[in-house]
Amino acid sequence: MFFLLVWMPAILVAQLTFEEMVDRTFGSDQGLVNGIQFSNQYILIEGNPYFFDGRFRIGSVLIGDQFYEYVRLRYNLYTQKVEIEYLAPENHMNQLITVPEQMPAFILEGYVFRRMQIGEEEPAYYMVLSSGKTSCYIGWSLEAMGGGNTQRSFGPLERKFWIQQGEYWTDFHNRKSYIEAFGPERKKEFKDLLKSKKFYFNQAGTIELLDLVEATLQALEEGEGL
Repeated sequence: MFFLLVWMPAILVAQLTFEEMVDRTFGSDQGLVNGIQFSNQYILIEGNPYFFDGRFRIGSVLIGDQFYEYVRLRYNLYTQKVEIEYLAPENHMNQLITVPEQMPAFILEGYVFRRMQIGEEEPAYYMVLSSGKTSCYIGWSLEAMGGGNTQRSFGPLERKFWIQQGEYWTDFHNRKSYIEAFGPERKKEFKDLLKSKKFYFNQAGTIELLDLVEATLQALEEGEGL
């Protein structure tokens, strides 16, 4: 069985009613609402830049060492920033763009994202999954394409994977690099895994992707590792 890695060593806000939580979290807490006032700078770019869709969903965020639940948020893959919708003191809904350096982690739809730096990559948010002593970090991103005389649009979505088992790391991002990531002696095993799941990196949705990661982590835990 694989797990979303819930690792946050944070102080959990006391259990309150939803209304009390919203008032306490968004009314006067300057730690949470310390961000940039939201403005849609990408309205002329076709497509959806968000993880899932553009709707705000209930999740949790880690600000400093304080863990907040029942936060309305969405993750912008183009800007690599989390956007929050909150109730302003004037009793109307407002939006802000959070500062990544002040938010080391968040949970969206049960998926854990942790801000970290892997190798020479720029610091970014990674979805974190784990099985036993093996973890997978998935980086999600997209770019805006077009311009000039053509309509700008988002996409395609890029996903990169890093596997950690103890002090050993490997990475992959497509079929070829996946098959070669775990050593020549295990090429056939992981090639067969892709085939059995009829998995194609450029076509897979989130559910299919997570299913492959689960199977990969299990195989690494049960086998000889990296």
